[in-house]
Amino acid sequence: MYLLDLENICIVWANPRGLEFMKEDLDTFENHSCLPLPAPFSDPAHIHRLRNYLLANPDTSDRRESVTVVIDGQPTSITCVMAEQPMQDGRLGLLVQITSITTTDVSQLRIAQALLFTNSMISMYKENGELIYENPMSRLHRPKRAADLPDRFCNDRDYNAIREALKTRLQTNLVCLMKAAEGHRWHDVTARRGHDPVTGERTILVSAIDVTQRLEAEHKVRYLAHHDTLTGLPNRTHLEIAINRLLDESELNETTGAMLFIDLDRFKTINDTLGHLVGDELLVQVAKRLDAIGRDLGFVARLGGDEFVLLLSNFPDQDLVEEVAEHLRTDLSRPYEVRGHNLQITLSVGVALYPQHGRDLDTLMRKADLAMYRAKDLGRDQFCFFNTRMAEDAEERLKVENALRKALDNDEFELHYQPRLDVKTNRISGAESLLRWHHPSRGLISAGAFIDVAEETGLITTIGDWVAEQAMCQQRKWEDEGYPLTLSVNLSAAQFKREKLPERLISLSARHNVNPARIKFEITESLLLKEAPLTLRQLNTLRNANFHLEIDDFGTGYSNLGYLQRYPVSALKIDRSFISDQKRWPIMQMITQMGRLMNLSIVAEGIETLDQLAQVRSINCHEYQGFLYSPAVSANDFEHLLEQERAGSRRTYALASD
Repeated sequence: MYLLDLENICIVWANPRGLEFMKEDLDTFENHSCLPLPAPFSDPAHIHRLRNYLLANPDTSDRRESVTVVIDGQPTSITCVMAEQPMQDGRLGLLVQITSITTTDVSQLRIAQALLFTNSMISMYKENGELIYENPMSRLHRPKRAADLPDRFCNDRDYNAIREALKTRLQTNLVCLMKAAEGHRWHDVTARRGHDPVTGERTILVSAIDVTQRLEAEHKVRYLAHHDTLTGLPNRTHLEIAINRLLDESELNETTGAMLFIDLDRFKTINDTLGHLVGDELLVQVAKRLDAIGRDLGFVARLGGDEFVLLLSNFPDQDLVEEVAEHLRTDLSRPYEVRGHNLQITLSVGVALYPQHGRDLDTLMRKADLAMYRAKDLGRDQFCFFNTRMAEDAEERLKVENALRKALDNDEFELHYQPRLDVKTNRISGAESLLRWHHPSRGLISAGAFIDVAEETGLITTIGDWVAEQAMCQQRKWEDEGYPLTLSVNLSAAQFKREKLPERLISLSARHNVNPARIKFEITESLLLKEAPLTLRQLNTLRNANFHLEIDDFGTGYSNLGYLQRYPVSALKIDRSFISDQKRWPIMQMITQMGRLMNLSIVAEGIETLDQLAQVRSINCHEYQGFLYSPAVSANDFEHLLEQERAGSRRTYALASD
């Protein structure tokens, strides 16, 4: 028995048996009046823990603890009872009584220490599953009412699998769901046959590690690898797995199905106008509707952006596929409430059938994609089935693209010029610059045959710069020769995606010493309808530099004279369809009157007959162009027209009323 001074961490009193255990004699103790404590009591942290315990539990009569102390280098296991004991000077002391002493082998002590503090849950069971030992970690995580091995497993089949495996093997391993103090947890369980060192009976030694967090992390990684983070739908990786499975089943069962490639029409406009938060929420709502329709029919996935795929399995009849496509189109086109906005969208859907259109993901995707773009070309808000003509057209477009990339380097482009004439004087006032391509095998091609490809591939930027520069060079040349003509140049909407387009055009005019007032840029209505702030800044920059801006083919789009007041437009070019269709003449007359009220010049396109010329004169158009006077011709031929006009040998079309 001992009395410990907790402040000075030493023994201040011991009975004879205690001194004997410490291997100290009475004389030495009386001379020093204080003996050092053996480890672990000599550790201030250990004493601090004991002091805090006694202070926090004043009503506890004693505290029992089993520790290993080291006396003369010999580890000895003891069990002691400790109690608070006030000392004579009022300080707190600790009365310690040793109740059992066991001298232990060093290696056994270390094994015991490892078992006590390992993170592994280690337990030993009789052969029938009855618990006979468990370390502290196992005790901490075991449910109170599930001590025996059979009761620890959530599924009997896992316990039975371990028992069966141990009949033929010394050791087995299984990751399974176990009952734990925290609930059901995934454990990596290793079970081994053995014997109880005390009784010699057969035992099952179990070591388990909680791997729930690891498995959840792995599951999350797998989920993220196979699902779209925004909508939660399967992604392209998951789609590839699904299509391979469906194609295997189709071949095995001789069934057919379909891939529906779904694209939201004009989604980019919503995204650009209302912001990405609205765009993302709209995609989430679209995904929910699509999943509700498609989950019972096949497999739904999001490819990215505003593109989705629906796989239909076991659809033998094309009519049934059409019904699904139409159902998708109508249901997904119903209004959406998104962050205070009431939005309505349309879909373009391309359909490829399997196995007849393809037996792998890439082939089906490519053909469904072609069909989807065909639906867009036809006006959007509809579905189209793939056919071989689409593939032929795509191949032709690829050939055009490859040839276009070489055309500039090979000097295959040329500008032709169609005269623009003053309606009153019938004299050439300018010309429209029109691009022509001397194709190596197809001869001279107009821009309409390849401009879409140039826009899609981004080649329009380089080609557009070339056209503008060539037109300015030609204007400067004719100006120097005494022909102060105004030339018009077409700018596509795709060119305005380049923020510095105005600066580029201003730089070209300065380089070639061209008066910007001699250049007119023709743009389309669709560019203005987007009402993009960037476009407005670009147009204002061009107009402030003294270039003129004209709307080409006016009347063919969502014509709205109101928006013209917001843009620095100086002229309208009325589309040829109004000229050729007598029923549309009243509309043309109204456009002309409104344009003149807004101080806009009116140019009539496509004049082919004297009657048409008389008509545009009667409604006071300012200029006209068309085959009646001349088609677009080369620069040399255009110069001949100028020379003929100067010489007075070119026929004019004076009217009797003039």
